[in-house]
Parts: sequence; structure tokens; C-alpha cells
Amino acid sequence: MRERNFIIDNLKINFYESDTLNKENALVFLHGWGSESLHLKSIFEKCNDYIAIDLPGFGKSELPKEIYGVNEYAVFLDSFLKKLGIKNPILIGHSFGGSVIIKYIADGGEAKKMILIASAGIRIKTFKKTIYKYFAKLARAFFLFPGLKGKKEKFKKDFYEKIGSDYYNAGPLVESFKKIVATDLRSELNKIETETVLIWGEDDRLTTLDQARLIHNLIKNSKLFIIKNAGHFSFLDKPDEFNKIFFKEVRC
Repeated sequence: MRERNFIIDNLKINFYESDTLNKENALVFLHGWGSESLHLKSIFEKCNDYIAIDLPGFGKSELPKEIYGVNEYAVFLDSFLKKLGIKNPILIGHSFGGSVIIKYIADGGEAKKMILIASAGIRIKTFKKTIYKYFAKLARAFFLFPGLKGKKEKFKKDFYEKIGSDYYNAGPLVESFKKIVATDLRSELNKIETETVLIWGEDDRLTTLDQARLIHNLIKNSKLFIIKNAGHFSFLDKPDEFNKIFFKEVRC
């Protein structure tokens, strides 16, 4: 494995690639929000001809100089592939990385296949989330009382962990995070004709099975695999089951 970097759109971008790289049909890995490419190392280290990118603002890549949403990250992916001369790749995305791939393909990007692992991009309103948001608004007023301000940060941290949101830990990317979670890609999914494989943990609470089934129904040429007793990180929770599916679909 080689670590490399170069400049794209005035940003220093870090990535890892296999020792030898065939730029036709290479595997391109995109990590999830708050993560980095090495989080997927247990998968790509078993492969040939791969690239694993630290998306702008994550890992060793530079922070964007503007507010990036899903569209900007998809444009970045297009620029990255063109600069490196990658053609007809197999795109592999976990969580947020999956939503970037969806947008890239829906906007005309080319790929031989997409592998979406617990992909984000679908926003489903639930009664539970509505109630949580209601109590969050009440809490803002509650913590204005004297003596309670010091407990506000702990409450926020616990609250966002409870609802499975990365908002509290978004740091300098908080405005990007808000822009991203306000984006629903379901209208883009029926534009996609690329062969698609969906791999989901049955117990995923961050991107639920309802979202997986909706993506599966909207992308015509797609297959859905569900891994029992696995959550959002099925490749870590159940590596043997995950690898059996992944390496059947991707010949490394």
C-alpha cells in the first residue's frame, strides 16, 4: 500500500493506493462521515488495484474552504477520478461515502458497479425523531435558567448520541453536516442504471433497513444483502459474513 497526496480544487487530498494500479476498473473506496479511508482497510487490504480516499475535511485531507454538501463532494469525486485517470471504476461507499457515490452517478458519472454499504442519502421522518426534535427545542429554553448553563454541553452530547447523529462531533464541518442531512437523494435514485449492490446490517440504527429497501426499490438494477446481528459497520461486526458477500460481488 502506498500513501499519496495531490492538490484538487486548492485542497491537499490524501489517499492510499495498491502497490500496482490498473486504472481501468479500479476499486475506489469512500468512507463515512467522521471517519477516514483507513477505517475500510480491513476490506481494501485484501484487494488489488484499489484507491481509498480521505474525503475533504477527513483523515489527512485538508478542510474545504467553503461549505460542502453532497453535491460538492460528488463534484470533488469527479475531479479526483479525472485527475488520476481512473476509468469505469467500481465505486464502494460506506454510509456518507455511499451518498456521494449516488449523487455522482445520478449526475452522469461513470462506474462499472456501485457497492453501497449502509449508505446514507435517504431522509425518513419518524415519529421518534420528531419527538426528539421537539424536546431539543424545549431544552434550549430550559438551559437559559441560571445554574443550568454548565450542564448544556453534556446534555447536547448525550442527546445527539441518543438519536444517532454526528452533529455534536462535526466540529469545523458543522455547516456542511447541516447541509448534507438536509439533502434527500431519493429523487436521484431512479436515474441510476449502474449495477448496484447494497450490503446492510440488520440491526443498523443509523441508516435503517427501511432506507435500504427504499434504495433497493428505486434503483432498478440493484441487489440487497442483509447481514444478521450486524449494525452500521457490518464489515467490522460480522467480517466473515460481509467478506463472503463482498468478494463474491467484487473479484479482487
